[in-house]
Amino acid sequence: MAKTPSDHLLYSLEELVPYDFEKFKFKLQNTSLEKEHPRIPRGQLQTARPVKLATLLLSHYGEKYAMQLTLQILKAINQHLLAEELQRAIGPGRPQDEAVCPLCHAQEGDPVGGTCVHDSCSCSVASRDPKASGGCLPKCLRCQVSLSRKSSGSLEQREGLQMASLSPQALPQCKRHMKQVQLLFCEDHGEPICLICSLSQEHRGHQVRPIEEAALEYKKQIQKQLEHLKELKKSGEEQRSQGNKNTSNYLKQTEIQKQRVRYQLEQLCQFLEQQERLFVAWLEELGQTIGQVRETYDTQVSRDIALLNKLIEELEAKQCLPEWELMQDIGVTLHRARTVTVPEPWATPLEVKEKIHLLHQKSEFVEKSMKHFSETLRSEMETFNVPELIHAQAHAVNVTLDAETAHPNLIVSDDLKSARLGNKLNRMPDSPERFDSCLFTLGSPSFLSGHHYWEVEVGDKTGWVLGICKASTSRKGSLTLSPENGYWVVMMMKRNEYQASTFPPTRLRMREPPRRVGIFLDYKAGAISFYNVTAKSHIYTFTSFSFSGLLQPIFSPGTHDGGKNMDPLTICPVGDQGPH
Repeated sequence: MAKTPSDHLLYSLEELVPYDFEKFKFKLQNTSLEKEHPRIPRGQLQTARPVKLATLLLSHYGEKYAMQLTLQILKAINQHLLAEELQRAIGPGRPQDEAVCPLCHAQEGDPVGGTCVHDSCSCSVASRDPKASGGCLPKCLRCQVSLSRKSSGSLEQREGLQMASLSPQALPQCKRHMKQVQLLFCEDHGEPICLICSLSQEHRGHQVRPIEEAALEYKKQIQKQLEHLKELKKSGEEQRSQGNKNTSNYLKQTEIQKQRVRYQLEQLCQFLEQQERLFVAWLEELGQTIGQVRETYDTQVSRDIALLNKLIEELEAKQCLPEWELMQDIGVTLHRARTVTVPEPWATPLEVKEKIHLLHQKSEFVEKSMKHFSETLRSEMETFNVPELIHAQAHAVNVTLDAETAHPNLIVSDDLKSARLGNKLNRMPDSPERFDSCLFTLGSPSFLSGHHYWEVEVGDKTGWVLGICKASTSRKGSLTLSPENGYWVVMMMKRNEYQASTFPPTRLRMREPPRRVGIFLDYKAGAISFYNVTAKSHIYTFTSFSFSGLLQPIFSPGTHDGGKNMDPLTICPVGDQGPH
């Protein structure tokens, strides 16, 4: 059964891809119609599929005008192949020998027409006179490709002419307009397109040029980038070489320092052992002296005691004699008893006294010296025992002050890195973000995850507050600083008095007052740590908190404290210790 024109109409609509089908409906809605034909209602047109649209066309315009209108719109949306097939299906069309563009399929008589633009002639496309044309083929004004006569061959011949006119190599074809080679490049979309695409609404007004020309320029850009990348590579290799050289020097210096420290510690141990031997020898000598003094005294006292024992025994025996014998030599006996030598009391020799006094002096000196040496060495060596500070500093972020939140009395520097208390209330616009009672300002950025670390120079200030707070906390009225209220801060209340904002507050003791404070946030772990960067020591850590929502740095330079607390708080680059 032969197909009717209506069948060919439906076939043409069904062959359109969705994008082109929508373009067809849009063009149909906006195409001028003959006066006697009504326009298809927009609502029906927008929801119509190919079968429904074919029915609407036939019912509103009749078969003849529906075909004419369909051909017109297919050409308007650059579906020339479908238009030709529909034209051939419904009846004879243009003369078979009309010139046809093998790329955009424009024909003689189309609005864009054609005129030969060869350098050697200016013959008309419409001319059939070989003498007028000089034997050359006309060119399409749309794409500047030589037009062929339909009588010169079949569709396959035209396709062959199209490919022959492009390149001996197979070129990529347009996915939207089949059998169209992508000869152009759209700079706006950055993609190769075909000639039909360049005439479409999608690329209207875009910068389009031949792909060879674009490729030539992009090759120059690629070459330029290649040179730049090679320079970067060369620089990287030089940096790597320099880095290897530096690390080798560092390793060499480290080894030298290790040997030097080991030697110095060995020398120190030898010196201490030597001093120990000297001190012990001196103590042994003192002990020998004391022993000799004791022996001499003991000998003398023992002799005196033996004489007394002898005299006591003699008197006891005399006492037991009869009277006549008792009275014999009684005077001599009593005289001896009265004049007996009394044992000398103990008296510490001057030499021993002096040596004992010197012993106390030396012992006290050694004790103080060892204590000072131990504390100094321990203080210096503690820098190796705070790995968490080194870990925290690896997560340094660039924090600035948010001037929009600063209390009106605070003066924030132009670089948003420092804040101090002014002498008068500045007139600032009141907003929900600004603190109005407490001398605070927030920092930026806000944190919702991750690890973040920054350092603040506090110098010789006598009061300050540093830490983190919830971004959602109120900035109006008096504030209670506690984790329950969304504040995790450490503060200096007055000189050498510090506390953490727990409830109740936790007093903090520091061996050395911090001149710079480091703050480290581990959002996932729910921990906020504070470090004395000056002493390389840990101050305090808030732990076991489950954070939710944004967190922000918070700062307060404190009150004037009678003029003793005028210096600003300053956010410093991590690792830059600055003057102390």
